[in-house]
Amino acid sequence: MQFETVPFLKLSPVRQEVRVAIDAVLNKGVFMNGDYVHKFKIDFSKYLQLNHIVPTANCTDALEIILRSLGIQETDEVITTSFSWFSDASVIQIVGASIVFCDIDITHFGLNISDFENRITSKTKAIILPHLFGMVHPDVQKIASICREKKIILIEDCAQAHGATLNGKLAGTFGDITAFSFYPTKNLAALGDAGAIATNNEFLATKCQLWANHGQVTRNEHLQLGRNSRMDELQAAVLTANLGFLDSDNEHRRELAKIYFDVLQDVECSLPLKIEGHVYHQFVLRTKRRDELQKFLIGRGIETDIHYPKALSDMKIFEKNEKFLSASLASDTILSLPIHPSHTKQEIDYVAQTIKRFFRG
Repeated sequence: MQFETVPFLKLSPVRQEVRVAIDAVLNKGVFMNGDYVHKFKIDFSKYLQLNHIVPTANCTDALEIILRSLGIQETDEVITTSFSWFSDASVIQIVGASIVFCDIDITHFGLNISDFENRITSKTKAIILPHLFGMVHPDVQKIASICREKKIILIEDCAQAHGATLNGKLAGTFGDITAFSFYPTKNLAALGDAGAIATNNEFLATKCQLWANHGQVTRNEHLQLGRNSRMDELQAAVLTANLGFLDSDNEHRRELAKIYFDVLQDVECSLPLKIEGHVYHQFVLRTKRRDELQKFLIGRGIETDIHYPKALSDMKIFEKNEKFLSASLASDTILSLPIHPSHTKQEIDYVAQTIKRFFRG
């Protein structure tokens, strides 16, 4: 089947359930700290089986608030991966701590656990561990064990892993505290910016809540410095409605991924690690012919993206002289393919067959 275009993302139409929730907010006229924010906290807490949810304006805020709540300061080191979204490193630098990058395992793009162990020092206070592209880091349980032994706080970045599991355990439940993004492209998506912090640690949850809302316990009672990072009622309503569809949406992503795996199994490129519990926020292949392939696909109406075109450790803003070979290799060779719950199986088959034709010449 030939398609005129296959967009990388298909974010519309918006579900009727979402429209109903938005109308309920508009009709009530309460746009901050209303019933839907409260309901989302309860519903997401039940979904994750974690005791405390702190809604925030976005995931970057959530990560920074976590670091500030932990008291991370200039004399501290925070470890993170050299290949991820900008926020995982930028928040460390913003709070004044030292960024310690680790290289990645090229087979799954996640932090290399051996490199992680080698970079722990007496100054290491925390690690920000992203679960990239919809897959729980395969070594997260061992990483969590190392962190407990070394008294290092494990911060999970689940911006791309809503509903992902490893051995039946949900992303966001392995470490001490977790940050989520609900940007419109995410597996659990708002219609604008929104984020959340999740934890079982009551003390940390209380500190994060203070940081997120001007240091207030109640209105005009400020116990500490803080910032304005709150989820608005409209986004909470959208998320409450979409949460009920998260697992079915993720299952559809898996079905679309299976088409890629079936069609491309004999093609000369590296496919994602095939692992149970993957929710395929992105379907990322790797090839030395990346740029050529991307041009070939766009010429046939197929949009793609690159996550990420430059490794964090290669960015001048972080002023690191050390090179991380696997991270740089990934940024030079990866290509993200269309995979969204609104895509049809026919569209994804067309993309896969077109890629197959490219490699078969």
